[in-house]
Amino acid sequence: MWVIILLRKVFTVFACFLFIVPYNVYAADNSAVSAIVMDLDSLEVLYKKNQYEERSIASTTKIMTALLALESGRLNEAVCITSGSTDVEGSALGLKDGDILTLHDLVIGMMLTSGNDAANAVAYFLSGDVKSFCNLMNNRAEEIGVKNTYFVTPSGLDEGNHHSTAYDMAILTAYALKNDDFVNICSLKSAQIKINDEIHTIYNHNKLLNVDDNYIGVKTGFTEKAGRCLVSAKRYKGNTIICVTLCCPNDWDDHVSLINEAQKKYKKASISNTVKIDAVGGEKKSITAKYSSELYLLGDAYVEEYYYPFVYADVKKGDVVGTAYVYYKNILKERLPIEADEDLNYVKQQFTETSKVYG
Repeated sequence: MWVIILLRKVFTVFACFLFIVPYNVYAADNSAVSAIVMDLDSLEVLYKKNQYEERSIASTTKIMTALLALESGRLNEAVCITSGSTDVEGSALGLKDGDILTLHDLVIGMMLTSGNDAANAVAYFLSGDVKSFCNLMNNRAEEIGVKNTYFVTPSGLDEGNHHSTAYDMAILTAYALKNDDFVNICSLKSAQIKINDEIHTIYNHNKLLNVDDNYIGVKTGFTEKAGRCLVSAKRYKGNTIICVTLCCPNDWDDHVSLINEAQKKYKKASISNTVKIDAVGGEKKSITAKYSSELYLLGDAYVEEYYYPFVYADVKKGDVVGTAYVYYKNILKERLPIEADEDLNYVKQQFTETSKVYG
């Protein structure tokens, strides 16, 4: 078996003056009581404002409700709506007792229209009652690392000590966004769901989806106690930025402003190197190989290069002879192929035959 060589290189992508500017320079430019902006992969906080203050979170609660439904493995199962689900206040999908739809469509209806009846239906279907489901929510929150949150309802309607913090909601969202089904549902501007074999078109309440195709809607929320709450995320040059605002009258504009400011913290890193690899069976004793890419990162990256200690002819320019792994804070950001930068043609070896006569 061939031996793999490991190399490590550090690339500085920040100019030193960048760290002179504090993260909270635009604190006054938003109307939120609590807010946070966070990088999804590293969980670095890019902006904070009362991020640990415990507050009502309204329908952003449904992020956890949806996550548990998506993790259940039962998305294609039929759900029969019962009276315990439909007796709710606030926004609703309009479900009636006896309606039948899949758990997948129920989650879509809950996330896009913020249906409180749909959230309760998820709870009854997965756990039998709301209290048992909220226990499941709280246990899952603890597993994820959400420390200052307590769920009392699956919908976010205010009851008891139902609360969270901007920081916790960002951590929860970062975890949920690693679920592809969650991302796909949150990103829908509209969807068709089937209730009792009848097709219904529903629309997402999140206006940010119409601002920029890079936005991931995540979740809106409102109650009189919580005020306007919003969780959003945006893809930016290979990264994802999460923004949470609680009790924020001007949430749409504030999210655009907060995320635009956060984007400025990412700086371009040119990742490249040329390596020399010994060659066997060719007209050259070695060949060169290289890789290159441009990433946008919050700080220094390092690269681990894996390639064979030698290559056999024939090798063509562009052949992959290894892989470079680019890391930021121990998080893999990109895999880059290390490609031969020249041809290595096979040369047939010439052997001289000799003999000796013994008398």
